[in-house]
Amino acid sequence: MKKQIIFTPSFLFLFISNFLIFIGFEMLLPILPAYLLSINASPIQVGLVTTVFTIGAIIIRPFVGYYLIDNKRKNLAIGASVTLLMITMLYPFLSTIWLFLLLRFFHGAVWGVSTTANSTMAVDIIPKARLGEGIGYFSISTTVGAIVAPSLGILIYSSFSFHALISSSVFLCLLAVITLQFVGSSAPTKYEKQPFRFIEAIFEKDVWFQALLTVITTLGFGAIITFLVLYGEQKGLAHIFLFFLINAIVSTLLRPFTGKWFDQNGPWSIIIVSAILGFLSLIVLSYTSNNLSLICAAILFGAGYGTVMPCLQTWTVQKVSEAKSGAANATFLSSFDVGIGISAFVLGILAEWISLEMIFRLVSLSFIMVAVLVYKDYLNNKKIDH
Repeated sequence: MKKQIIFTPSFLFLFISNFLIFIGFEMLLPILPAYLLSINASPIQVGLVTTVFTIGAIIIRPFVGYYLIDNKRKNLAIGASVTLLMITMLYPFLSTIWLFLLLRFFHGAVWGVSTTANSTMAVDIIPKARLGEGIGYFSISTTVGAIVAPSLGILIYSSFSFHALISSSVFLCLLAVITLQFVGSSAPTKYEKQPFRFIEAIFEKDVWFQALLTVITTLGFGAIITFLVLYGEQKGLAHIFLFFLINAIVSTLLRPFTGKWFDQNGPWSIIIVSAILGFLSLIVLSYTSNNLSLICAAILFGAGYGTVMPCLQTWTVQKVSEAKSGAANATFLSSFDVGIGISAFVLGILAEWISLEMIFRLVSLSFIMVAVLVYKDYLNNKKIDH
């Protein structure tokens, strides 16, 4: 019997390429608002930087999922990476706000293509018997990339210039394109396609439950990325970066164990336990007044949210046939974007009326909701089995 190996050369090259793409993209995020202000953008236009990007990504993903049913993932991934490189090169040459926002829309669309194609390639490469463990490892390329990139972007921008930042991002995209060439590519299996219907394709109907769980879970993460820095300033926490750093370290170190737990016992127990840890993390964070409690909250969040998300992605892919793995990945990633968008909008309004401590306590209930829904699904499946 052939050994089920995760860390094949193709997996490692895909991991490195995805890591480089995420750093190249994420390093721009904290700088673009400041750059827009420097070319006289209004606060509303600055806010649209994220909104139009997210809209572009969500609109394109159903088409990508449909395309991936019977086309090579590698060709699409390489094409998307090259286009990301070209789009990034254009940023310094745009001085008109609306052209800048239009470019952000197309950037979001190509980002949606790239992330969906890469995730689907990973599913193809990982042995099906170790899918939970493998996706857990692969998601490290996104989580660690997202942690490293903002600090790196700020450092390059403050030490050199916006042009130097763009050049660095383009260089990383180029390395990602080169690395993708070494990922093995097999001829796609031909499946009978159903007619494409955009409204139905936005969310793959077979994974609606997993998509709902992803949206609800992401509300907690949205609260963190939206308010944590401001919360740290209010509480006088000078080392708020510790939360992001420790969160990334804990979630990364736990991946081998949580992935095996998923593969051996299914999604229910690991997601329920992790959701409870996510709930506790936000409660601890809401009472944080020093670095020790901040570190405790970060450990719990890394173990909780950092485990739930790769488990949900694995569960999403497992619920569909191999032909629909691209569509399932597109649904998962779009659900993540929707959750972030809802969180930023709704919590931004609530923050006008209630304290940030109450924001964290309120959004902690999203993890309890996830645990309850998953437990109910477990009971339903147990009845069916019997």
